[in-house]
Amino acid sequence: MKYRSRTDIFASILQSANDAKGVGITTIMYKSFLSHYQLKKYLSIMLENGLLILEQDEHLYKITEKGLRFLQLFSNINELIDTTKEYNT
Repeated sequence: MKYRSRTDIFASILQSANDAKGVGITTIMYKSFLSHYQLKKYLSIMLENGLLILEQDEHLYKITEKGLRFLQLFSNINELIDTTKEYNT
C-alpha cells in the first residue's frame, strides 16, 4: 500500500463520515483502512479542530461545515496537481 500523508488520511476519514445520519467508528475504520489505534489518534485531532463532531448519545461521528470545506479544498488541490502532471509529462 502506498504511503499516505496526514492530509490524505484526514480526507479519507472525512469522506467516510460524510453521511447526514452520521457513522460509527467501525465504519470509519474500515472505509479509511486504519487500525482502531490509528483512528482514535486522528479522530481526537479532528474533533479538537472542529472537522468532525461526535453525537455522544448515539456514538456517531458527523462531518461539520469546516470538514466539508476541508474536503472541497483537498479535492481542488488534487485536481490542480493532477492537471500539472499532464502538462509536465
